[in-house]
Amino acid sequence: MDVNRVSPGEKIAAVAAVLLFISMFFAWFGFENVANELSDQFGVDVGASSFTFNAWESFDFIDLVLTVAILAAVGTAFVRASDAVVDLPLNPAVAVLGGLATLLVLYRVIDPPGGSDREWGVFLGLILSAAVAYGGYKAMEEEGASFSGAADRLSGGGPGDPPPPPSSTPPPPPPPPGS
Repeated sequence: MDVNRVSPGEKIAAVAAVLLFISMFFAWFGFENVANELSDQFGVDVGASSFTFNAWESFDFIDLVLTVAILAAVGTAFVRASDAVVDLPLNPAVAVLGGLATLLVLYRVIDPPGGSDREWGVFLGLILSAAVAYGGYKAMEEEGASFSGAADRLSGGGPGDPPPPPSSTPPPPPPPPGS
């Protein structure tokens, strides 16, 4: 394992992914003064004034997308550090998954689940998922990859075999006139 093989973009994506995983255990959404409302309406004392939920508890699908993006970013850095040969467009996948994760978290920042309040963890998750996408995109630029090139590699399409290199021997001279 040689960490020096990992590009700066892959390092950004991997570190952001690890921090995103940790942030998923912090409070992302919550309800304030629920106990007072329950006590006023039903005469029930629940003993707490607020409830918070982390990303794992708040989502049904988005947390799975976040986990896949995390695994892709950390896995790409691990593959690069171990010098394994993988013929898959890993950095474009990290960029796409990070972008998808960012959009889904942004959607939930705009429209919180169940009318809950936004807690600081969801904003941290938004920033870190965007950092995963940025790291994947930066790593793509560093290796000269593009989304269309990645799609061509996955589909088996793209340009055919390159033409053979020019011959290093000069062409034979023309025959003498009159022969």
